[in-house]
Amino acid sequence: MNENNLRDYIDKFFDNLVLYDDYKNGHYYKDLLKAGIDVFLDNENSYNAYEIYRTFFMIYQITSEDKSDDGKVVSIVKEPNTLLDLVKTMKKYEESTGDLIEKQRDHFIHSVNVFLLGIAIYAQNNKYREYFKGYVLKSPYEKYYRLKNGDFSDEEFLYRWGVAALFHDIGYPVEIIGKQLKKFINDGVKSISSTYGADTAIDFKDFNEFNTIVKMDPNFADEFTVTYPESKFLNLFKPTDIIAHKISTDFENVDVNAVAKHLDHFVIDMGEMGFIDHGFFSCILVLNSYGYLIQKYSKNHDFFFYPIVDSASAILLHNYYRNVLQKQFSLKDLHPSQSPLAFLLILCDELQEWNRQPFGIKDKQKGRVNELLLKIDDDSLDVHYIVKSGSMGLGFSEDKEKLLNNVLSIRSAFRFGLRIITDVKQYFTLNERMSDDTQAPDILLRNVENLAILIHNHYNELIEKQYQEKINNGEEIDEDFQKKYDERKSFDELTPQLKIANIRQARSIPVKLDMIGCELANEYDERQAITEFSSEEVEDLAIFEHDEWCEEKIGTGWVYGEEKDVENLVTPYLVSWDELTEEIKEFDREPIREIPYLMQSIGLKVVRSKIRLLTFEIHNLHDKNTSFEDLPDYIKYSNYKQADYLIRILSQRGYSIVDIDSPGEAVEGFDPDSIDYFAEREHEAWYKLKVNLGWTYGSVKDDISKTNPNLVNWDALDYENKEANRLTFKTLPELCKNVDLKIVKN
Repeated sequence: MNENNLRDYIDKFFDNLVLYDDYKNGHYYKDLLKAGIDVFLDNENSYNAYEIYRTFFMIYQITSEDKSDDGKVVSIVKEPNTLLDLVKTMKKYEESTGDLIEKQRDHFIHSVNVFLLGIAIYAQNNKYREYFKGYVLKSPYEKYYRLKNGDFSDEEFLYRWGVAALFHDIGYPVEIIGKQLKKFINDGVKSISSTYGADTAIDFKDFNEFNTIVKMDPNFADEFTVTYPESKFLNLFKPTDIIAHKISTDFENVDVNAVAKHLDHFVIDMGEMGFIDHGFFSCILVLNSYGYLIQKYSKNHDFFFYPIVDSASAILLHNYYRNVLQKQFSLKDLHPSQSPLAFLLILCDELQEWNRQPFGIKDKQKGRVNELLLKIDDDSLDVHYIVKSGSMGLGFSEDKEKLLNNVLSIRSAFRFGLRIITDVKQYFTLNERMSDDTQAPDILLRNVENLAILIHNHYNELIEKQYQEKINNGEEIDEDFQKKYDERKSFDELTPQLKIANIRQARSIPVKLDMIGCELANEYDERQAITEFSSEEVEDLAIFEHDEWCEEKIGTGWVYGEEKDVENLVTPYLVSWDELTEEIKEFDREPIREIPYLMQSIGLKVVRSKIRLLTFEIHNLHDKNTSFEDLPDYIKYSNYKQADYLIRILSQRGYSIVDIDSPGEAVEGFDPDSIDYFAEREHEAWYKLKVNLGWTYGSVKDDISKTNPNLVNWDALDYENKEANRLTFKTLPELCKNVDLKIVKN
């Protein structure tokens, strides 16, 4: 998107923003989020959009890690980031399946732009800020964000709005599936007869299984029911009941039982009426995810029942309000004092039209809003869309104004109302390049911004070291290196892009460690610290770092060129690893070598992961004559994958491998049916891995020709090898104990 005043409004918001963890715990989260937003506004693509999702989750992570407690606890067993995984799934679905659907547009980048537009409105409109503040203060919730002096903090808006805006469309793949099914059936039957048609619907075998928060703490809702006694008659582990109560609390004369009954029946209603409300599924997914995490890690359950439920209800209401509450419950236009987040989400979701990539067949034929001009203040909201090619259709602006004025009480926030202008300019531009989002699984890391600063400082030190070596050796210093030396800056002086680059490198450390069977632990952990990596490990991780760097540069708009040109985003290093000089490769190797030192500087250390130690235990169980370290690399790799896959196999029957000190009673053994199930699944996984590595069946095992007589399906496997697979699971509880892990039933 070209420069416009949306950026100015966002700057104003961040100028006035103070984050609790920044002043309380010494973080730099505001700067990191703002840097990510600046980079995104410079180049709106999926790579930079995902960086905002990840940064938001890093700031507001809900894990066993306590950011305020000087590193006493570091999670050993990874906690999957459910919502981030769902966001990535949504992105893949809409990009991969758009050609099979008539109408579909981007929802991934769209959600980030909705987030930013809401921030701009909050920054510019004092009336809305007062509505939001009043809504929070009148509720029983007392743990809202405050400034140092105790005053209400804008961070409360940032958090609630971030959850609502960034995740309001994570349930969209459900709608995609429904549209695909409908198009397939109707396209297919029309080939039989033009008069023949068929309706389709998506249903659940048991909707209650989806509509349930995992119960870990039976007393989860006790404090909430004291405040709201009428909620005792509801199931507060059931998202639809929670939201029904929220709606009845926010909107007078709405009966909680009537809304609960409608929400429980909504999936059936959608099927009968031939539509899918993805906001309904997004809302439940948010509540399920946060409900689980907050029970597991947070002592303050109000954190769920107020801010999270507020955000989740806004997600539901962004479609449900006009389609159900207005039509079936006779509600009038939504006033911002009733549900400020829902008001803002409906408004921003409808207005966010710029740079929305079309995926559906018909949407690709339409024009697109390329640029946006805004005027936002206490009096008015003027939105000026600029379309450089195509047409948005007759009455586009008028229809959108009419819809929003019917659903929302616009003049309650903007005295002179809303005005939308569409300006069509008939000329063509190059399509925005969309880079694939192939990020590694996210592992939340404490003090990631402090690491980024240290990484940058070490980069400056490496330049200084190379410079002095050249001077001492009498080498000629070329112009490019001299410029690099002269232009060294502190972290605070870096551009947003370069700050994000250091953040990416810091955030990638746990991923890199996982690749070589290591992880982070606190300094009190009994495992021996790894102070240096082998040359092979350094080289492998340096190559990975360079590949990530290339992906980052491409994602932020850089291109290859023989001469470096920072202003025009040109670099000569956007090439494969083999094409780099040894001097440039050192800029990738040195940060890898420094990882143990970096970790030590913030009270952590690098150790062999407990899952990898479990790998050694499994190997020793089956082969007591050969040391694991003496195995060929491909067998080590196979064993690593086997241990990782054990976790997935166990999860299929509701088991988890966790740290020995985690809550839950340790499982001492499995029943015979489960052992057979696990053993067969493990063999299938081993079979697929071998095939992927180029192995084939052979009557004799041969490492050179890659043949193995056990490369057959489970039924054809001989008894001895089946028993070997079973032995793994018969002894697994004991093997876990040997490395301070345990198996628990979820």
